[in-house]
Amino acid sequence: MSKVTISGTPISLWFLVRGSTSIFDITVGSDNRVSELKIIIKKAAEPEFDSFAPYRLKLLKLKSPVNEGHISDIQYFTLQDNESDENDNVVLMKDMRKIVTYWPENQAPPEDLVHVIVEAPEMLTQVNVGYDRFVSIISSFQPILLLFAVMSFSNLCIASRNQVIEELRTQFEALKLGRELGYDEAHFQSDLLLESKIKRIKREKEYRETVKIGLKAKSPSSDAKPSTFFTTQINNPILNGRPLELTGPPIMGHDIISASADKYFDEDGRMKIMREILSKKFGTIALTSYGKGCHCDGLLTAKVSLLDAYIGIIEGKNEVGSGGTDPSLQGSIYYRDYWSQTVVEQIRDCCCVPSFIITIAGPWICVLGGIFLNRALRLAFVRLGNFYNKLDLTLPGQAEQRYFPYLRSFKLDDNVNFIYIEELEDDHTRTIWKAKTTNTENNYDIVVKFVKNYNITAHSICSERGYAPKLLYQSSKNEFLALGRYGMIIMEFVGISLDRKLNQRDIRPDNIIYKDVRFAIELLHSMDYVFADLRLPNILVYDENEMQRAMLIDFDWCGKHEVDKYPSSLNMSIQWPTNVKPGTFLMKEHDIYWLE
Repeated sequence: MSKVTISGTPISLWFLVRGSTSIFDITVGSDNRVSELKIIIKKAAEPEFDSFAPYRLKLLKLKSPVNEGHISDIQYFTLQDNESDENDNVVLMKDMRKIVTYWPENQAPPEDLVHVIVEAPEMLTQVNVGYDRFVSIISSFQPILLLFAVMSFSNLCIASRNQVIEELRTQFEALKLGRELGYDEAHFQSDLLLESKIKRIKREKEYRETVKIGLKAKSPSSDAKPSTFFTTQINNPILNGRPLELTGPPIMGHDIISASADKYFDEDGRMKIMREILSKKFGTIALTSYGKGCHCDGLLTAKVSLLDAYIGIIEGKNEVGSGGTDPSLQGSIYYRDYWSQTVVEQIRDCCCVPSFIITIAGPWICVLGGIFLNRALRLAFVRLGNFYNKLDLTLPGQAEQRYFPYLRSFKLDDNVNFIYIEELEDDHTRTIWKAKTTNTENNYDIVVKFVKNYNITAHSICSERGYAPKLLYQSSKNEFLALGRYGMIIMEFVGISLDRKLNQRDIRPDNIIYKDVRFAIELLHSMDYVFADLRLPNILVYDENEMQRAMLIDFDWCGKHEVDKYPSSLNMSIQWPTNVKPGTFLMKEHDIYWLE
């Protein structure tokens, strides 16, 4: 850890660590930042503070400093969840602010009084669970005994025990899955804690869990009852937008589906009549059962070698509201369950298994994933059938790419091909990936992002001055429409986000991150733009000449001051600037709020 140099007028402060009765003093400079003060505190509190990074400390300045005899009176002074930066007792000290902000030159802190409460995260220093010991633990115990193995650490507080239990359980599942995936022991152990490896393991685990659930599920007619469906959505969700927060990324598993959006049209008759009508348009419709005799109201299939791929899944009800289930929910469950069967495992392991789900209720037909009239839908089934007919089940490397969008090239001077490496956000609603080119002279890393709105102009303004990554590609209007009104943005890969850097404890004191961010915001403001979402994930950190610097990314919300507005889907559980709500105007002072 780098040594902090005192900058400005020396200031002596006394600190109390919450939960302790001992106090200690530290001298810091008036021009030092709070982030540097945290580094000094961590150093002063060794070895108790060895198990976490300095940024995880929370510093609360007492509005009324107390003497040593009143320590017990301030033990419970803290900020509640519904309080922002201060209350009647304390003020939160923010990392980027200078010490002089809290103790101006003409208001020196009184001597011999406690000035600051230090809140430290749960400390696990009493138990050092090294990786070798972890491997020996999980090699010796079955998962059901893991709880007892961890609880033997009797000198841990309950919260710390729970944290260790959860960490060991996660690591155990990761190691177990890694062995199932065929990693050799040495390779897997050496890479276990690498972020990209963990992401890959998590991706594989979610995939296998989905298949497992599909094989064990009850009949869709039972599971699609709204009361049952929305209960199972809590732990084992299908990302179909029910409820809204379980909306998955845009469907980009195949270009036929990407070119579509929902459409409804009239058609009379019951399901038998409907199958007869639809079969004339789309070919033979089969009634294929699985599990305990479950089957949807019709399947359209295409041949992949000797196997049948499901290109259309039909589910319907006589009338809207009849049967007690929503056919669109039931169709989603049928999709998961049909594709979970072992008979199609070879297809499932080679691609993202795109299908159309056609739901019928009385006169209403909904084609999930597409805007199609009769002819367009018939042509779409032909194209989807051709996709499966040509699918090579033996192509190496195809299995890993099935988790990602089908678009794997863009036009620069020539066509540039790329493969996806990993998700950059652990959030199913964020469509952003790290990728690598495959046919350039010197292959390089890129960022691929799919967006409904993106301020290319503002991004370019910052990029030209070195405050945003270089843009390599943006979708044409035709591609935008073909992708269901999503555009593909490709930019150079520069570094990782500030929040991930903080989590990795990799922010050095000698950085100009704040300076770069402030200059970028000032540049945008000079052009009357508001960045709008200046949270840590939207700030990139990179190294230049041994100095940590910053760039802005994600110009999705960026717009003109007092002209453009925040999205209607704004997450109000986040503490936004005062008066910011869905649909309110973007204001420059909102960026200033984040800077401060």
